[in-house]
Amino acid sequence: MSRVVFKTVIVAFVFLFEIQVRGDTIAFFYALDKDFEALKAQAESAGQPIKVGSRNIAVLQIKTHKVYAVKMGSGAVETAVSAQGLLSRMKCDAGFSVGPVGALSDKLKIGSWHRVEVVANFQRGSWTKSGFQLSPPSATSLQTNLTDKFKLPELFQKLEAIKVASGEIFIASGNYRTQVRETTGADAVDMNLFGLITVCADHHLPLHCWRVVSDKADDNASEDFRKFVENYDGAGGKALAELIANLPPNPNSPQSYPNLNKALSN
Repeated sequence: MSRVVFKTVIVAFVFLFEIQVRGDTIAFFYALDKDFEALKAQAESAGQPIKVGSRNIAVLQIKTHKVYAVKMGSGAVETAVSAQGLLSRMKCDAGFSVGPVGALSDKLKIGSWHRVEVVANFQRGSWTKSGFQLSPPSATSLQTNLTDKFKLPELFQKLEAIKVASGEIFIASGNYRTQVRETTGADAVDMNLFGLITVCADHHLPLHCWRVVSDKADDNASEDFRKFVENYDGAGGKALAELIANLPPNPNSPQSYPNLNKALSN
């Protein structure tokens, strides 16, 4: 078989192979720009950003893994729009997310990292003559068997699993903090997770989330959050880049066969 014919056969084989299978593709949902910058510093550009409506989705490569990254936005609805924009365009194998939460439990300290296990919507209810009546919040469990699937970076090892109350508002009131804590039994509160898990569940995407405590959701929350963001170093994004780099290559992906790719480039 001549070299030209051999190469043609390889090209045809890879083309058909790629139609049927694909490499591992990761969706990265972030809240803070510093997390994106930290992950991007450990990655390579894999193309121009993809614009979906008002969202810009970065296209990156970490070893054999394609990574699509989008900022979640402020609020569960904005987050859902971001997630839907990404997942409606790209089929992903796994979703990872990092971001801040406000502590509802006094046991959680500012700067501490935690693994999200359960998310509850704390704003379900109705207005009545006696005021706002909060309905029992729906709770959704996330993926928990991380150690069986991933080689976790040091930052994410042996973390306490927490329940997060999620909604549209930034809580900066000690009284409201107490009410949400007593109603939901949650350890922390955020403005992203309920929208994110709703969309990921609709797309059957396994989702893994880590959160860092940025404030205590009390009367000083606004100032504490501002200081946290100013001093934050993007540790979550850096750890996620390490996690993705350590994921095993997909044995069904053409990218996992460097000799084949080398033959094609000659």
